[in-house]
Amino acid sequence: MSEKKMVRRSVAIALGIICIILVTALGAVTYMGYSPTTTNSVTSLQNQINQLQDTYNNYVASHHHIDSEYDSLQSTYNSYVSTHRHSDSEYDALQNQVSDLTNTLNLGKSTVWVNDQTISQPASSYTYWTPAFSASYAGYVSVWVQSSSVAGTHVKAIYSSHGVSFNQEIVVNAGDTAVFPILPSSDIQIEVGNGNLINGATETVTITYHY
Repeated sequence: MSEKKMVRRSVAIALGIICIILVTALGAVTYMGYSPTTTNSVTSLQNQINQLQDTYNNYVASHHHIDSEYDSLQSTYNSYVSTHRHSDSEYDALQNQVSDLTNTLNLGKSTVWVNDQTISQPASSYTYWTPAFSASYAGYVSVWVQSSSVAGTHVKAIYSSHGVSFNQEIVVNAGDTAVFPILPSSDIQIEVGNGNLINGATETVTITYHY
């Protein structure tokens, strides 16, 4: 909008200059009359007026399109805003999606599969959960044995994914955590076993999937 005002002001100034010159020229002609001694001066002045008029006409011809171009650009901008404007809720939803993906890439999310569950087992037996656990993203599983009546609880993770057959066992004591890498799979089996060959045992277990 500043450009439009500048153009119109320039046009007004140019018109004012032309008017002043025309009035001055008219006064000079009236004062000098049509005597032969003033003919050359009148002709010279007329030529200057004609040149100024041509300059003004050229100026107007080369700048008159600015207003229409400005209006066209303004219309284009308004159209863009009307078709690309998003509400705060849409922006927040998009931001939440970005944050969710970022957390997933950084293994910043988790799901508890088993929460403080106490199991009882005969000697040398294992407990596993059905149906098997499922993981959509690569990550890791932590198995925390919070309390146990035996020293040495056997924790095992078994699954197949992307051509990999994973089967690993870790022995932990009460208060310890076993951690296993996990690939995406719909058939992940976690087993907790009593390593005592003679006596039964109880364990309180929490299993968490991190992704």
